[in-house]
Amino acid sequence: MPILIEAHRYLTETLAGKINQMVFGFDGSSSTSDDGGAGRPSVVVTPSVQVLDEHTISVEGKLDTSVSFTTPIREVVLQYKNPSDNTDILPIFRYTVQPVTKNSGNELKFSILVEVR
Repeated sequence: MPILIEAHRYLTETLAGKINQMVFGFDGSSSTSDDGGAGRPSVVVTPSVQVLDEHTISVEGKLDTSVSFTTPIREVVLQYKNPSDNTDILPIFRYTVQPVTKNSGNELKFSILVEVR
């Protein structure tokens, strides 16, 4: 029997409320459901998180021109970090992307649609 729409919306909103960090990293290894999050993290930003409907969360993070790396960005991780405990981190999603060069001459905006099923 499928879950009721109201309950599914609650689960989606709960997950969206836990996404409070977007980590950009240098590790380009394949993402799997059992990996442990960012392999080689480079910078953490606070993303914009919005529930679009009972199944969809939009997450956007931005690196402005003040951020520059000599190594290309190859991974993006969405995670929860407990604000009261620096050791309590829960990786939620990990994406590997084609290498992106980030220097002081460009901005990088990463948008993700998360489907909750």
